[in-house]
Amino acid sequence: MEDAASSTRATIACAGLAREGVAGAAGGFMNPVPNAVAGLIEALRAGTVRLIDLTHGLDEHSPYWPEGRDQSSFSAKVASTYESHECFARDVTMSEHSGTHLDAPVHVIPGGATVDRLPVSGFLNPACVVDVRDAVATDPDYRVTVADLERFSEANGPLPRDCFVFFHTGWASRWPSQQRYINEDSQGVKHFPGISLEAARFLLAEVHPVGVGIDTLSIEYGRTEHLAVHRLVLGAGLYILENVANLELLPATGALVIALPLKLLGGSGSPARVLAWVPNQT
Repeated sequence: MEDAASSTRATIACAGLAREGVAGAAGGFMNPVPNAVAGLIEALRAGTVRLIDLTHGLDEHSPYWPEGRDQSSFSAKVASTYESHECFARDVTMSEHSGTHLDAPVHVIPGGATVDRLPVSGFLNPACVVDVRDAVATDPDYRVTVADLERFSEANGPLPRDCFVFFHTGWASRWPSQQRYINEDSQGVKHFPGISLEAARFLLAEVHPVGVGIDTLSIEYGRTEHLAVHRLVLGAGLYILENVANLELLPATGALVIALPLKLLGGSGSPARVLAWVPNQT
């Protein structure tokens, strides 16, 4: 890692400040941010780490949960134009659970934390990615098992406490097709992968993650008629990310992920911009 002076210079340059430092009480200079943050910024500038967007683009064509509606709830209406108000702006309407989004505990737990009450310290975490694409390729109704988690630990070391655990099913390749992503049969039954209740119990008991995420419409598999996995995970105070993109670009371990929902007062969830810092392979 760089020394404090070079870290400070990198941080100040990234922040666009005019001076190389902040005057301290003794007439010297102080790093305006912790060295670890300065080092991360410098690593981004140097190209030793890169940012990956784990967020799907969102518009009226994005897949949506079909129950209760026959079309997407997303709409964007022009509110002002350059000609009318010298600026372009839209009024946007959508579900709290549109696109790549976060589920807060209150989504299924009466009295649970709403989006605005989630601690921001839980939005930035190291991430692990459990790859179950091979199993899903032969079974669209696949549910992640405890054996999948044990195989991950055998190959990569134990899942660390307080990490964010993503499940990579490969389903994101079907986005943005509503038909292929929801994958309903002629009886209206959905077919897409999710997480088993046993795997969720194992995570809570053995790993204690801050949250879980998946590249499908829900952590429940498509055929479920209940939200048992949601209740278990959200009931433990965790949060959930669904419809995550680009998990194939993350390593099994070593990424740092930030998930930022809108601060919707009383919200059951929110669309989120999810980014990952990933070390470049040398």
